Amino acid sequence: MFRISRRLDYGLQLMIALSKEDPTRAQATAVLAERLHIPLPFLHQIGRALIQGGLIKATPGPRGGLRMNVAASDISLLSIIETLEGPVRITPEQNGNGATSRVVWEELQRALTAYLGSVTLADLVDGDFSFQKVAPAMYSALESVN
Repeated sequence: MFRISRRLDYGLQLMIALSKEDPTRAQATAVLAERLHIPLPFLHQIGRALIQGGLIKATPGPRGGLRMNVAASDISLLSIIETLEGPVRITPEQNGNGATSRVVWEELQRALTAYLGSVTLADLVDGDFSFQKVAPAMYSALESVN
């Protein structure tokens, strides 16, 4: 079953919070943890993954903290998911059986990744990520493989 992990949920909350702030000013992790109700050690762990993925930066020191490294409009929901959880994969491993059902899972895989790839962090901040807006991207992704 495909489930959204707490790590991903918290990571997305962190990215949204950081994208609402001035990208030149670092936000203290303790303040972010308290404001977002994320345990500080877990926020540090998530932050490290997002830093390694190049999405955010860390500034050391007493006025340090986390800040955006990439514009919110240039970060897709898919890139956040893959940075925190690895590739989105709903298709089962190939075992030679179930060729008919595999087509269904592959179509769903393409549609899901097209949708997640078309929603940006800026869309999430603005609340502008309706299915109607991103559906054309999903359909074009599906048509390109058929």
